[in-house]
Amino acid sequence: MIAAVDTDALLELAWVAPLAVLTVTIAWALVIRGTTLALEARRNGRSVAAALHGLVAVAGGALFMAALVFGLLIMISKD
Repeated sequence: MIAAVDTDALLELAWVAPLAVLTVTIAWALVIRGTTLALEARRNGRSVAAALHGLVAVAGGALFMAALVFGLLIMISKD
């Protein structure tokens, strides 16, 4: 029995999967780094730096959530 292989889908997966992994990893790293640096800056009394690092954490969280929602939408969509 010969199985049909969709080579276009496999080639798409070969570049989409690493891109998704990289996006999610960088987004989560921004959340962690921004949060820890914001807390450290706040402890040292640097409120402007704390706010900017907090903004980086929020942007990373938004990117993470967007990637999550986009991935879920792709998984549940029917072609």
